[in-house]
Amino acid sequence: MRERLRISKKGWCFITLCILVLPLGVYYGVRTWAYYSTHVATDNAYVHADIAQITPRIAGTVADLLVDENWWVKPGQVLVFLDPQDSEVRLADARAALQKARETVDQLFAAVEVAAERQNEAGAQVAAAQAQLAAAQAEFHQADLDFQRAKQLAEEQVISAQQFDLAQTRYAVALSRFHTQQRQLEQAKQTQAARAKELEQAKAALGTATTTERSAHSIVKQAEAAVREAELTLSYCTLAAPIEGMVSRKAVEVGQRVQPGQPLMAIVPLHRAYIEANYKETQLTHVRVGQPANIWADIYPGYVYRGKVESLSGGTGAAFSLLPPENATGNWVKVVQRLPVKITLEEPPPADKPLRVGLSVEVSIDTSNRQGPLLSSLLQKQATEQTALSSTGALQPARLGPPPLRSQDGEPPSP
Repeated sequence: MRERLRISKKGWCFITLCILVLPLGVYYGVRTWAYYSTHVATDNAYVHADIAQITPRIAGTVADLLVDENWWVKPGQVLVFLDPQDSEVRLADARAALQKARETVDQLFAAVEVAAERQNEAGAQVAAAQAQLAAAQAEFHQADLDFQRAKQLAEEQVISAQQFDLAQTRYAVALSRFHTQQRQLEQAKQTQAARAKELEQAKAALGTATTTERSAHSIVKQAEAAVREAELTLSYCTLAAPIEGMVSRKAVEVGQRVQPGQPLMAIVPLHRAYIEANYKETQLTHVRVGQPANIWADIYPGYVYRGKVESLSGGTGAAFSLLPPENATGNWVKVVQRLPVKITLEEPPPADKPLRVGLSVEVSIDTSNRQGPLLSSLLQKQATEQTALSSTGALQPARLGPPPLRSQDGEPPSP
């Protein structure tokens, strides 16, 4: 008879354990496979925010500092005061120059008005001289006729010598008056020409012959622009917060001399933080804009933030690095690249669990819905509104969508 196989007690325990564990292993294996077939995860992800750098536009000395490190500020809240004395002096100089410019323009307009009046007076004098000359010419003509008639009658001894002398005297007086009026007319014309030249010079000094508004003159406009520039420079002495957020990296103290563009502090909008997850290119096959994502921050174990895919970067991290890789070499090794994916939070982080910029997080994107776009709707809207220059130089709406397919002969089809 065959000997019955004897199994020890330990063997039976091991078999029983295998029978119990094997279904659990299969269950969790299938569940894990099902999860990772519709999810892509990475721990190469960090918290980011659109940080606002506070930099002065002008050089100056810090007169007052109204915030400190890690303070929460609102938009428009004053952060730094620069000493305004230099700017106030420049503003006072600009206003004085504006007043002087207005007085100068008033004087120029007054000079033009006076020159115009004097030219009108000279024209009236010329007209009066012409009238007087015409009267003197008529008087001389009549005196000449009387003199010629008297001369003939005197030769015929019809009139006395006294009457002849009287006619001759009248002729000489009329001739003298005629010549005098001629000289006065020439003088009046010369005066009129001089007054016209003075008017032209006054208009040339004014710089405009058509503008009648003193405030529209170029000298006044230039001075007003200088005043506005000085007022703007004075306003630059007050540095306010452009956005809401937390003050970070404060690098300024009272009495410090600052230069334009020098970073004084940063405003971090923690309530608008987002995640930048660096996924491998092989993981992004089914990632689309709008897909939901779960985020776990290392600083808050067990807490889940809800978010969604906002956009995928236009290039890999290596492409935008300071020293991009040179792939056109003989010794080439293929390396899987990583593409930054921007993930925004559905709700701002709670007050007791804020996300700080630079924190490490883990991200898992649910790729079950694969019907979304690869580009964000904002980019598509911008592309729709773009215009392109046609071959004729006219602005035409940009064509969207994929490039036209080529026909079998290699030429693109006609639109």
